[in-house]
Amino acid sequence: MPHTRTDLQPARIHPRRLVQRDAAARTATLAGLVATLVRAAAFLALGAAPVLSAAPALSAAQALAGLDGEVADMLEEWEVPGLALAVVRDDAVVYARGFGVRETGGADPVDEHTLFAVGSTSKAFTATAVAMLVDEGKASWDDLVVDHLPSFRLSDPYVTRDLRLRDLMSHNSGLLRGDRIWYASGRSREEVLHQVRYQPMTFPLRSTFQYNNTTWIAAGEAIEALAGASWDDFVTDRILRPLGMTRSNTRVGPLARIDNVATPHVETPEGELRTVPYRDIDNAGPAGSINSSVAEMAQWVRMQLAGGVYEGERIVSEEALRETHTAQMVIRKEGAWALIWPESEFMNYGLGWFLTDYRGLKVVSHGGNIDGMTAYVVLVPERNYGLVALVNKNGANALVSALAHRLIDRMEGGDEVPWSERMMARWDELQEEAREAARKVEEGRIADAPPTLEAGAYAGVYANDMYGEIAVAESEGGGSLSARFGAGFEGPLEHWHYDVYRAVWEGSTGPGEFFRFEIGNDGKVAALHAEIEGSVEFVRKPPA
Repeated sequence: MPHTRTDLQPARIHPRRLVQRDAAARTATLAGLVATLVRAAAFLALGAAPVLSAAPALSAAQALAGLDGEVADMLEEWEVPGLALAVVRDDAVVYARGFGVRETGGADPVDEHTLFAVGSTSKAFTATAVAMLVDEGKASWDDLVVDHLPSFRLSDPYVTRDLRLRDLMSHNSGLLRGDRIWYASGRSREEVLHQVRYQPMTFPLRSTFQYNNTTWIAAGEAIEALAGASWDDFVTDRILRPLGMTRSNTRVGPLARIDNVATPHVETPEGELRTVPYRDIDNAGPAGSINSSVAEMAQWVRMQLAGGVYEGERIVSEEALRETHTAQMVIRKEGAWALIWPESEFMNYGLGWFLTDYRGLKVVSHGGNIDGMTAYVVLVPERNYGLVALVNKNGANALVSALAHRLIDRMEGGDEVPWSERMMARWDELQEEAREAARKVEEGRIADAPPTLEAGAYAGVYANDMYGEIAVAESEGGGSLSARFGAGFEGPLEHWHYDVYRAVWEGSTGPGEFFRFEIGNDGKVAALHAEIEGSVEFVRKPPA
């Protein structure tokens, strides 16, 4: 289990150490505020929605007239390199095209066949794969997870015993999110699931919606146990290929051998676009590793809207597919979720899909974000239309949400709501709030506050049961430190003040992560508190 302090007797702390601790706490709190604002800014929408018109929906030609110019304007306003959009209606692709370029500064255009990472929209593929196994009688939604994954363990024995297949896909497990268990960790899916037993429970089972990716990895492993084929092979053979999604895939490796692939982009704190490589997230495949194009994702939308049928062939039963579109968990309209759908009267999560309302219509949707890419898939089943938007820039949720709202408005007719302008205004507000929080972090830095010990005294290996190890090393010339965390995080430690350092990871565009070293009563470093997903304690291991 993660190391925690259980004694309640106050420790005797040297006054200087107390100042250091308070300064570190202020730094951590402000850094957490910055992170919260950045996350919130990635999910926003704004404004009251018009009431659904009594008039019949427009024809596709009428609804989409002039859309090219509107999307091109949005691309420029939001400063994204490229975007691809497809619209499906009445089992036909009525619109599919690309805008902008695959890589900033380049000339290769984005078109409807350009491949993007679709991120967490992959979750609906996993849920549909389980639905197929339910159809075949190999599983039921309420099977106990341990019946199919006997070695699966959580930190709470009751939850371990009672967790069901549907719980893995409903974000209701109560588990701390803990993405750094898998993200850039170098762990296999099996190794990730072993670490879940150290993942804290933050809410009782089925009590609260809390987004979690590791349970989806477990769902993928359950598919393998039930079907005798890996999640990748099952999704490819049973979903992608039958839908004609021949260029789509579930892994990063093949992208190097495929043409017409969009380059991921991230925005630096200075507002500049930077290209980043595709990060290997194959270990989280069932949660979000699929790569596809809008032309091929449109076939997925067709099948979903047609109740599991594609080109006259049944892919999955209507009943099992309907279960994935059925509410499993209530989402409270507060915090970041209220920013996403402020116009909605209800928010729920199905199995791989968010369920909300807009203009009196049920909207089934899911977004996706992974290094340098944003995706959004939207279904409006009552009207038999849907859309897919893919962008080669991270955190472009506000843009694709504005575009989705605008397209529904177009399809339904009636008043035109300036969604892009409204969301841009709110986006600017949130960015300014994030900049102000970052300024406060800088202002909280205490000048001329040297570390307690020489640099070499902080070097060592620090371990946490859940996240693994952080290795801190002194430079060859001495006097400076660097850190390595997992397979994907390495870089220098910049001294902040007292015993607080900031890790500046190579290739990262973020502000860095704060490390606070804790000095024990013997005057030696006892632990490292890393601000990675909240404050996490890593205990120093004895020298080998």
